[in-house]
Amino acid sequence: MRVVELEEPQYNLNSEYWVPVLLSSGKKTEVSLKDLFVGSYDIQAIDTGDPLQDTAILGVALVILARATLRNNEIENFGGSPNWIRQMREPDADNLSGVLQYLEEFNDRFWLLGGDRPFMQVYDLHTAKGVTKPVSRLLLDSESEHYSMRAEKTLKSLSYAEAARRLVTIQAYDYSGIKSGAVGDPRVRGGRGYPLGVGWYGTTGKVIIHGANLMETLLYNIEYAQLTEESLDYDKPVWERDKPDTAAPRAYTGGPAAQYKDQPVPASGMCEILTWQSRRVRLHHDGERVTSVLISNGDKWFDRNTYADPLTGYRYSKNQSSKTEQVWMPQTHSTERTLWRGADALLTRLTPESEKQNKPAPVIRQLGLGRHFPTDAEVKVQLVGVEYGNQNAVIENVISDSMTLELSLLADEGLSVSHMVRESIRATMDAAIALGQFAGQLLQAAGREYEFRADATEALLNRMEDAFRLWLADQRATEDITEKKKEWQRHVHAVIKHEADLLKDNAGPKAMVGTFGKDSSGNDVLYNVARAERLLFRQLLKIIPLAYQDSASRSNREEPYE
Repeated sequence: MRVVELEEPQYNLNSEYWVPVLLSSGKKTEVSLKDLFVGSYDIQAIDTGDPLQDTAILGVALVILARATLRNNEIENFGGSPNWIRQMREPDADNLSGVLQYLEEFNDRFWLLGGDRPFMQVYDLHTAKGVTKPVSRLLLDSESEHYSMRAEKTLKSLSYAEAARRLVTIQAYDYSGIKSGAVGDPRVRGGRGYPLGVGWYGTTGKVIIHGANLMETLLYNIEYAQLTEESLDYDKPVWERDKPDTAAPRAYTGGPAAQYKDQPVPASGMCEILTWQSRRVRLHHDGERVTSVLISNGDKWFDRNTYADPLTGYRYSKNQSSKTEQVWMPQTHSTERTLWRGADALLTRLTPESEKQNKPAPVIRQLGLGRHFPTDAEVKVQLVGVEYGNQNAVIENVISDSMTLELSLLADEGLSVSHMVRESIRATMDAAIALGQFAGQLLQAAGREYEFRADATEALLNRMEDAFRLWLADQRATEDITEKKKEWQRHVHAVIKHEADLLKDNAGPKAMVGTFGKDSSGNDVLYNVARAERLLFRQLLKIIPLAYQDSASRSNREEPYE
């Protein structure tokens, strides 16, 4: 597709309505970047309907607040971050003067179209043949097998508002694969840009803390240890950099292109990494809408032992570590047991004696200090991530899960409670595994080969997620943890008993009678439903022993969280 550009329309992200939000009143609307902050005490959350877009836009907003705070020296003026946070949590128009001043100062860097520095783009990006791609390329699911071919054919253009949202998301989460080869990029071979990997956000499992309103959410997700006088000069977002991006990667300083080898550029801090330009992009329009796009390779990120991103945890990499260097990489989320594993990781504390353990997200670790926010506040913690497939060239799954908890569980005062919750998570997963074994033993009782039934285990964990969320939200540092632990174990026991009964009912008459076979010692054994049931509840007695306490007194009692 060849493009003839028309006169540039006037569309500035500071003043145009492009960010969908959910107001505290329950109403949905769209706001500009400026109004996103002006209304931040009345906005509940950014709400595009897509967790990836929400997260990418939130990253931009976080950086704007962080940079405005630094440039105006606000934290130091208030005597430290705790005092500044307390002030910012109170709805007051004066709190926003620094942010609005910042947006005005850099207003010319927020033009979506036009000028020599369009937002998150390269104004003269082009291929040798001057071709572009359809606007469907801005949609991250456009190459998925689930994407409608009919929709792709009829999607001829995007509004400027939607194009802005998609642009920010492409920079954050774009899939890997061959890109259009841009003129001026020394990495291009035969008109193609060869794979550099996914966007930075796609390599991470984002952990986002949501407060009572958008302002609280922004305050929760800034890592205050990074807001230093030194970072003012070196940790700059893309729109603050002295020189605009070109088709070439920032690591390239000229010279023979044939000798250039792409080297990852370490991020200087959270403002740079949260606005990382993993792609070079140029939007094309017809004067009213975006009609096509060019997307080529951008800057390769550096992911070893860089803790710049405050919204992701970091995992110890045994394979990449050596005797002389220990390596930590960004921690991703998995679609399997996201809630259970995510909650366990969230409540993990760093221990001095373990050098090789995973590290919680910095925004979670700073909450553990208990200095910035009241620990009796209730927050929602959201886990956002992506699973890519086919050599990271397509998005297969978008992960978004959440849990509500009191901040005390992340602070020192809630250490015993968080430890109890983690024990309960592990016990729940062990009990679910026991159910999977029970289901496999029913197969054996019916005359088939024993096979662990992972589907029974996963179905049980999925079923208990909502109950776990309710139970977790009910935990307080001041309450009796033994009773809370017993309460949950009783619930687990009740749910497993119900599931085991259903499995028994479906096992068939042959399983009830049983089948003779040999055990691991070569002895004759009658495998039947009764034997499998005895083994199941014998295991449960070890895994969730508190569920069996005072059983007589609670025989007719309704189980909690049903």
